[in-house]
Amino acid sequence: MSKKNRYRGPHRTDGCDPRGGRGNLCRTRPVFLPWGVASAVLRDGVLQSVEWERTREELEAALSGKFPGANVIDPGMCGAGRVLQAYSEGRPVAPETLAALRIAWDRVRGFQRTVLYELAGIPYGKTITYGALAARAGRGKAARAVGAAVSRNPWPVIVPCHRVVGAGGKMVGFGKGIAAKRTLLAFEEKNLAADMGCPRKRQIG
Repeated sequence: MSKKNRYRGPHRTDGCDPRGGRGNLCRTRPVFLPWGVASAVLRDGVLQSVEWERTREELEAALSGKFPGANVIDPGMCGAGRVLQAYSEGRPVAPETLAALRIAWDRVRGFQRTVLYELAGIPYGKTITYGALAARAGRGKAARAVGAAVSRNPWPVIVPCHRVVGAGGKMVGFGKGIAAKRTLLAFEEKNLAADMGCPRKRQIG
């Protein structure tokens, strides 16, 4: 485990420090990713958002502004934090582990929720086009609407908006910039290739 991402104390079930107030609002200590640094924000054990910025200083400023007074916990104390840690270490997370995360899906509605549900199932190391994701969401000609839905994803990395690409695999439309998207996809592809001993086809739609 990376020293930067090492946590102290035992694992606990999803939840926050019981000493916390304000609806038991917590955020994890920063987890360093291949690009940038992230923190999971939870209320009463339910993942509200993943805050993700280029530097630790930018992340801390964003967290302080959005979630003043939130209790700070080690990433290993909640499922979302452990998923971020696993990602930072190049370890794909089992689909059933991701499916078991308690996510505040009520933060998104309608077509956006449908899109993000579908997006959550795109495997590590794979990509999908906006058009193919639109088809999975039941609106095959709504690629632009999919782009809008994905751009407002509250849970980046965990709900992997970086795995959505343009037609022909073109790198387009990512809030943190194309360099961030390329970095994460290359990181995943490298880890899968190392695990399997050979390169693998990346795009699934």
